[in-house]
Amino acid sequence: MGTARKYAVIDPGTGKIDRSIFSEQAIYDDEMEKIFGRAWLMIGHESLVPAVDDFFHTYMGEDPVILSRDGQGRLHALLNMCRHRGNRVCRVDDGNAKRFTCTYHGWTYRNDGALEYVPGETEAYYDALDKGSLGLIEARVDTYAGIVFATWAKDAPSLEAYLGDARWYLDTVFNRRDGGMQALGPIKWLEPANWKTMVDNCSDNYHVPTSHLASARVQTRWLGRPPLSHEDQFASPNKHAFVNGHGITFRDADDNTPRYVHGMSKETSRVFRQYHEATMPEVERRLGPLRARRVQLGNHSVFPNGILGLRLALPRGPLKTEFWHFVLVDRDAPEELKRVIRIGSQANNGAAGMFEQDDVDNWRQVTAASTSRLGRRHPQDLSMGLGHAGPHPDYPGLVSERYISENNQRLFYRRWEEFMNAESWAQIPLDPIKARFDGTATMRGLGAMHKPACVLISSSPPDNRGERPG
Repeated sequence: MGTARKYAVIDPGTGKIDRSIFSEQAIYDDEMEKIFGRAWLMIGHESLVPAVDDFFHTYMGEDPVILSRDGQGRLHALLNMCRHRGNRVCRVDDGNAKRFTCTYHGWTYRNDGALEYVPGETEAYYDALDKGSLGLIEARVDTYAGIVFATWAKDAPSLEAYLGDARWYLDTVFNRRDGGMQALGPIKWLEPANWKTMVDNCSDNYHVPTSHLASARVQTRWLGRPPLSHEDQFASPNKHAFVNGHGITFRDADDNTPRYVHGMSKETSRVFRQYHEATMPEVERRLGPLRARRVQLGNHSVFPNGILGLRLALPRGPLKTEFWHFVLVDRDAPEELKRVIRIGSQANNGAAGMFEQDDVDNWRQVTAASTSRLGRRHPQDLSMGLGHAGPHPDYPGLVSERYISENNQRLFYRRWEEFMNAESWAQIPLDPIKARFDGTATMRGLGAMHKPACVLISSSPPDNRGERPG
């Protein structure tokens, strides 16, 4: 066996980054094994499988996965691959089913992954088939505030440790209400871009006044948003933070203004403010006064491929990404509010969204530049804000001194290196949880006053299940 490749793609002293990571097939193949085969991955939301026997088809990297809720209410993430010859056993996006049947030879599995029926078990297999060892391959599953995560790695840390202090910020959107959130969608489309460009962009506010100039002017004219300029960005008191691979931007809202979301306008501002004020006592009980009233999560990413909430950059080769766009709304929010958030989100960040079109054009060109033999000789420059980030007395993680910075991007690629160079999870560093989580909100999200009917999870495959090789 050859020696495993070691990656040193970013120079921490200069911010120079090797462009080949956006186009080289061998690097992409390593990513599928070392990152998407190890990390906790967002795969869906509990609201997509609310009832017993519901299922939703999703992906872990390139691997097709069935997110199912079995007859006991437990969640499972099952590789959509018959153990006989490999055909898919589920051919639809979602539904309700107690069993999945392979259309090749009829092997039939329960929705918890167990192999239940094989045609000719006696006549063809002489009762010698070990059905107990031939269940669907099952990943570990856990949830955070209704968002479902899964990992193939048996040695991965808990999801709580994986998110670490990033949850201190994420709670301010995903963990605000006792009733939790509801996922709408997804809208799906293909982009001719490497998956990392989209994650990188989550902490890039430098591009907004240039790339989104036309879109921003339309919003200023028709929606009443304030004009946006580089000067505004450079003077902004907003901040960047980085924890365990997760990139955070946030605002210290000392003016009791509701968090901006797409859908806000001159016409709808009254509805948002009324909702903000009416729910604040509940939010403050769940998160404590600081996070409830002051910390407003902005653009963010969850390592490796979670983007701006429940939006997934699913890799489809080094030069292609399948993008899934969900809209998350508070389950107990007024229908009027849900409607304007849904429409606003799609109009800005959907397949035909005003901002999304600008971004895709950027990501396409970044990816294309990495395919040039000449272009690959010259690295990207991610030097902005070098040496100007560190611990903060009030906020968890490594916090940039200024809002416009490339610190999160540099640290994202450092995290990428850590995964790519590790032989196992034992070699991947994890920052301990240090933040103070005031309030009653927990990892499971739903508070004691509003308990869901089914929140059981299958954290590891039972003994009679198939296991993915380590």
